[in-house]
Order: sequence, then structure tokens, then C-alpha cells
Amino acid sequence: MRRRPSRVVREADLVEPLVRHFEEHGLRAVAEVPIAGRRADLVGVGEDMLVAVELKLARWRQALRQAVAYQLWAHESYVALPFPRALAAVRHRHAFEAEGVGLFAVLDGGVRTFLRASASPRQFPALTDLVRRQLAPPVLPLTVFPDETASERFYGDALI
Repeated sequence: MRRRPSRVVREADLVEPLVRHFEEHGLRAVAEVPIAGRRADLVGVGEDMLVAVELKLARWRQALRQAVAYQLWAHESYVALPFPRALAAVRHRHAFEAEGVGLFAVLDGGVRTFLRASASPRQFPALTDLVRRQLAPPVLPLTVFPDETASERFYGDALI
């Protein structure tokens, strides 16, 4: 019997399920975020929360080191792996728990939390604020508002 070739999994295949996972938890997802000489694969941005995720296909130890570096600015930091690799990595849960890094497993378009991240023990608030400002949604320029209200002026809550 001939074996069917298995589909090659890429890091990009992990992004969409994680974006949906963040959105289900009220976070806006931003990919490929450059911060302090590094590039976070995915960041979940919430009102009072920054969640960093390092995506890898296999090398969980390298991903763990990168996720630890993200703790300087993120409130929580995770490693995301395809499900079979996450099963192998979770056997080393002590390494993740010692660093406070969580572990996501991605399978069939869904995300499972194998290990929850703890609050970052390394967070530098000034860097967190800088990243939050960098990831803030753009402010709409006044030119996007219709001209018909040009004669109206807003002062506090009153319209004059």
C-alpha cells in the first residue's frame, strides 16, 4: 500500500489559528513585531495586556529562550508548536514553568493551552509602555471626517 505524502507544516500555518485564539480572548493580534533588536512572531494586544508568542516547528529549547527574552516587555510569553512537537516539549514542563513561559499546541486549526504562562518576572515597565505605544492602532486624521460638520466645534460634551 502506498503512503500518502504528509503535508508539510510551516510556521505560517500556525499563525491563523493563534490569531483566532487571541481574538476569541479579546486580543488584537499583530505579527512580526520588531522590539529591542528582536522580532516577536506574534503579539496579542489587549487593553492592559501584551502576550508574546514565539512560533517554532520543532526546536522548543530555542523557542523557550526567545520567549524568555520577550518577558522584558510582555505580560505573558508563550511558545507555540504543532501538536506532536508540543507533546514532546510538555514532557519538559519544568523548564517552561521555571521560566514562567506557557506552551500552546496547534492542531487542525485550533489552539490548545498545554501550559499557562505566569506573569512575567522580568518585565521592564518602560519597555512595555514603548511596545504598547508602538502597537497602538493608528489615530484617524481629522481629514477623514465629512466637511459638513466643519462649522461645528466640539468642546467637552457640548456641541456649539
